[in-house]
Amino acid sequence: MRGKTLMPGKALVTVSRRRFLEVAACAVPGALASGHWTGYRPPAPAAGPACALVDLGTDCVLPESRSGFARALAMANVPFLPSPVERIAELVLSADSSRHNVILIPGGVLRSPDVAGALRRLTDRGATVVYESGAAYTDAGGFASERNLLQRYFGIRLEAPVELWNLEASLESFPYVHYDWPERLAVRDFSRVLPVLSPQRAFATLDRMAVAERVRLGAGEFIFLGSPLGSHLGLGDREALALMKAFVSAS
Repeated sequence: MRGKTLMPGKALVTVSRRRFLEVAACAVPGALASGHWTGYRPPAPAAGPACALVDLGTDCVLPESRSGFARALAMANVPFLPSPVERIAELVLSADSSRHNVILIPGGVLRSPDVAGALRRLTDRGATVVYESGAAYTDAGGFASERNLLQRYFGIRLEAPVELWNLEASLESFPYVHYDWPERLAVRDFSRVLPVLSPQRAFATLDRMAVAERVRLGAGEFIFLGSPLGSHLGLGDREALALMKAFVSAS
């Protein structure tokens, strides 16, 4: 089931995030119906490797994904440091001592060469950067910027966003993203994906489209997710939670 390709020259925002989450909540059997993550809860000291959760500010176009990652990390008892994008230089310095060796960036659109360069320095110094793209949910200019910066700094080439299904379709029509790494599992996707053009480095597919890619750079690694994960985390999806935990522990 290949969806409709959204051409870069056209407006990309035809699905509201509110509608996206309404449908997602109906589709996730294990969704948590009440309560919201409101802050970081310190885990036990031996809970797992430290990581940083970077807030790109206005360039985080899926804030529900950011809160989903934060909530899931707290629930999984994984130590993490909430970090605004303005402090990303400090993460680059700490990467030398492996204090925050896993960097999670939810719902982002890469518009700044400075941010892209800082992320590249993180991987060069041994960090694992997990970048969840929100560029399929922004305007054409944002997508073009992300595509250019990803290729320039990380060698990742993107296709145009693909619309997977009509929002009025039945819940039974939801497609699944199949991951081969770091765990073999399937996670539903509710709207759009960003396919990548290097299938030999891909570790997730949807209908023969490669939608996630691993790139070794320097002493570290850049992991690109073209299908949003954080919204599922906020809804308590078990497969999404298992995948996030595996990203952190495999790094």
